[in-house]
Amino acid sequence: MTQLDDITVKDVDVLVIGGGTAGPMAAITAKEKDPSASVMLLEKANVKRSGAISMGMDGLNNAVIPGHATPEQYTKEITIANDGIVLQKGVMEYAERSFDMIQKLDNWGVYFQKDETGEYDVKKVHHLGTYVLPMPEGHNIKKILYRRLRRNRVQVENRYQAIRLMKDESGAVSGCIALGTRDAEVIVIRAKAVVLCTGAA
Repeated sequence: MTQLDDITVKDVDVLVIGGGTAGPMAAITAKEKDPSASVMLLEKANVKRSGAISMGMDGLNNAVIPGHATPEQYTKEITIANDGIVLQKGVMEYAERSFDMIQKLDNWGVYFQKDETGEYDVKKVHHLGTYVLPMPEGHNIKKILYRRLRRNRVQVENRYQAIRLMKDESGAVSGCIALGTRDAEVIVIRAKAVVLCTGAA
């Protein structure tokens, strides 16, 4: 049994829980916004091969690129496809940010298929717009994200499962208790901000 005196306590500015795709993106963004901040990424497996795209992906089916589709078209398409059971504001916000994110990933080294003119080679599959952007080397995406984590000096804690969020006196989330998935070590992580990125697949 773990004694309270034996528990490791770590303090960080930002704690990101989840090492799939959203987690590394959140951690990288936090460091880009404030390079002096201490940012920790907590992952129950290994961030190099974790999450829904652990072995990569062959394309985006939600690439909203100017000249091929509009955020309004995409939002309508998704609303129809889901029988209206969507948060349209969230879908619209995603669609409005899609192109900037594609360009950022492209600059980081994620390879998106381009046509003979050098433009993104999007394919038409949906009814209203053209949103499918092939990724011929999509198996590398997690490696690329991991390199960005290292470049931005994000502290990665692999093999720890967050088992309980902690709150401060005001009720705000202030960290988590985590359990080592290999050795059952208990650690406490205190943070000024906590970002949950715990799965969408």
